[in-house]
Amino acid sequence: MIIEQIKQQLKKKHFLSLGSSIFMSGAGMLTFVLLLRSLKLEEMGYWIFFQTSFTLLDTFRAGFLQTALIKFYAGAEVNRAKEVLGSIWGIALLITLFWVIITIPALFMIPSIDDESIKIVIKWFAIRFIITLPSSLSAWQLQSDQRFDKLLLLSFVTQGSFIVSIVILMLTDSMNIMNLIFADLIVASMVTTMCIVSGWSGIKYLRSQTKACMLEVYNFGKFSIGTSISSNLLRNSDVFMINFFLGSALVPVYNAAQRLMEVIEIPLRSVLVIAIPELSAAFNQKKIEDLLFYLRKYSGMLTLALIPVSLLGIVFADYLILLLGGGKYVGTDAANIFRVFLALSIIYPIDRFTGVSLDIVHQPKRNLIKVIIMLTINVVVNYIGILIFKDLYGIVLSSVIAFLVGALYSYFSLKKFLDFTLMEILQTGVYELKYLYFRFIKRSV
Repeated sequence: MIIEQIKQQLKKKHFLSLGSSIFMSGAGMLTFVLLLRSLKLEEMGYWIFFQTSFTLLDTFRAGFLQTALIKFYAGAEVNRAKEVLGSIWGIALLITLFWVIITIPALFMIPSIDDESIKIVIKWFAIRFIITLPSSLSAWQLQSDQRFDKLLLLSFVTQGSFIVSIVILMLTDSMNIMNLIFADLIVASMVTTMCIVSGWSGIKYLRSQTKACMLEVYNFGKFSIGTSISSNLLRNSDVFMINFFLGSALVPVYNAAQRLMEVIEIPLRSVLVIAIPELSAAFNQKKIEDLLFYLRKYSGMLTLALIPVSLLGIVFADYLILLLGGGKYVGTDAANIFRVFLALSIIYPIDRFTGVSLDIVHQPKRNLIKVIIMLTINVVVNYIGILIFKDLYGIVLSSVIAFLVGALYSYFSLKKFLDFTLMEILQTGVYELKYLYFRFIKRSV
């Protein structure tokens, strides 16, 4: 009886989403560890720079289209859904073509460039950008359809194949930056082929695109793309400033603390993947009370659930840093930085859900303003903090201030459009956690 109940729960979207997030984070961490131990330090730097640059440039595509697809596609009737997906495909192809054209003249500049990391980006960015288009759209559509079983399979094939390729390169003593890039492109090609053949990509609906829908997506995306780019710059501004003002040796120390924040990001991302389509569907169907319920429920439950996780992380921070990076990180500032981030993470759920809800209620411009404010504060206070403290704590201080200001801005901005309070969020969280306990755990006893 208990086993059957567990099997039924494991089939539900909440557990499938959590499983997908856990697998992706775990696989990403394993990939990172394997590369640290197999690539030369300089080549590891090239790879990180390539990945960071690709993610930043890919933000022009993902930031413009991902939220828009979920918003207009989730809960829409069949013909409207086809129109939205086809229009998303049309804009995605235009964005991809734009970046490919931009890259072409840069190829002729390679002989005059001394920085090898920049050369690698120029050579391989466009190819990877083209190859990953169908798989990116597949992931967004599967999330909108709440097909987390297929999303988990897609993650497993993508991450698993790349890890296998890394292990093969290590075993054959063939690991270097160029072979790693080739392996990455081969895996991406394989995944894209799978997405097209399986029908997950939705490319067959390209013919259903309309100018009106493309314009609608554009008008929404022009704000969400600014938010995404600014968010990406916000995440990476600390690393850039550490590298330029404090030295590259401190970058991995700070990065180690950031990597460990996956213990918070895993449940947060997995719940967001479920909640965003539900919030969008409720708003599209004009069910505002349902939207408010989902907002209070998910943000409240996560806030309360993450408190013990954060406390445990604070206590065992030193051991977690040792486990991740080895002895060379022991005695550094990594553990204390991790503790600060953990303490701050208690308000992550409310901040993340109020930000997402602003997009849902057609207020992406406010999210853009929020991120620009945070980015400005982060850069300015980073510089001041470095001048005063001359160490990583100046960077941490700026991150804390910027996040708190951004969280307050989101909360009070959303209250202008939706009627909710912090106390209601926490009360709903308590109620839903109790309900979950009595429904599943106590029933199994």
